[in-house]
Amino acid sequence: MSQSHDTVSACSANERNVGLISTIFLWLAGALVVPTVMTGQMFIPDVDPISAISIVFVGSVFGCIALASIAAIGTRTGLTTFVYARNVFGTSGAKAFAALNLVLLMGWGIIQGYLGGIALNKVLSIWFGFDHIVLSIIITQGIVLFVTMLGHSGIQKIEGWASGLMLILALGVIYYLLDMNGLTDLKEVPLSEEPGLTGSIVFDIVLATAFSWMALPCDYNRYCKSVKTSVAGISIGYMVGTLVAMGLGILVASISILNGQPSTYDPSELLTPGFAAAAALVMFLSVVTTNIMTLYSITMSAMSLSRQFSFKAVVFVFGAVALLASLLQELLMASFFDWILLVGAFMIPVFAIMLVDYYVLNNKTMAEDVSVNISYGALLAYLISVFASLYFTYVHPLEFVTAFTFVISGVLYFTLSKVAFKTNNAVA
Repeated sequence: MSQSHDTVSACSANERNVGLISTIFLWLAGALVVPTVMTGQMFIPDVDPISAISIVFVGSVFGCIALASIAAIGTRTGLTTFVYARNVFGTSGAKAFAALNLVLLMGWGIIQGYLGGIALNKVLSIWFGFDHIVLSIIITQGIVLFVTMLGHSGIQKIEGWASGLMLILALGVIYYLLDMNGLTDLKEVPLSEEPGLTGSIVFDIVLATAFSWMALPCDYNRYCKSVKTSVAGISIGYMVGTLVAMGLGILVASISILNGQPSTYDPSELLTPGFAAAAALVMFLSVVTTNIMTLYSITMSAMSLSRQFSFKAVVFVFGAVALLASLLQELLMASFFDWILLVGAFMIPVFAIMLVDYYVLNNKTMAEDVSVNISYGALLAYLISVFASLYFTYVHPLEFVTAFTFVISGVLYFTLSKVAFKTNNAVA
């Protein structure tokens, strides 16, 4: 397989050759991932399964709108996320956010690498009687590193095949579980007497899950043939992947409770060895495909910090670090859901500000040359929004904190740009 030439420069017209089907399967592969399955499992038994699935659908619709809006910017400009961000935050401001994004995505990649190792270890144990979690983690993250080295063109090809197989297996597992326990049985799931989650909180978590992907669309969808392809591809792919992943988590958690077992996200715990291996293989493939996308965007963020960084060197360094950190195993899981909240608090304002700047203030245009170092209006709006997000997450919890953070960030930036910073008050 030929390797592509991946840089943070605007991609040329010849490079914009990714079609609708490839884009759909790329984002299907990204969304159908173990942490999303775990998120669906978390909703049960606080919310009844049918309501939970309905909320997942509605929340994902809003999430798709945001993701598609960011993706369209990448397709129109041909730029990666944090190179385009220089138009909004200034050169140094964008680099600071690129560094922050790099750290946050590394956290995702490390946690998912461990989950993928668990899944692969289960497959190997069922098929060959081989049980070695450390080696399974190394294999998982090693595959991620190797495939990412191929660049975006290689990733597109491999993710397409992998996501197709993964979708078939996942739907097969869901069909088998529903055949064992019909939809009517889901209505009998005993709900928690003191629920920690409400419908509005579930909606907010679904929205936060979509927003946790906001750093990636420009990096990939800049290679799409057209804006329509980009928008439709990410919307369909993300929606299908999320519905399958969260639906699987909701289904598995419900059936495990009905069977008198502890709630789990892992469908292999409920199946005979043959189907359990298929379920574990879905989990493994989902981690590999998503971590490939994550490592590629980590690399794009790092390369936006300095043009002297080479693609392969950056992939190798961060891929190796993620592999070694994944060996921490269970120590990683203690902070999994806190990590989701942290990503939301620090990154949602960035993309809300970018969307308002591009679509509202500048009417889908961008500066030809970025001559400012720090955009104070954007930075001030960001800092206030992060403070508000953290306050309403940890000090005075607000049920719709994700939606609130997104809206308040955009409104603040628009207001500051129109009133306090009518000219671009930045330092060159």
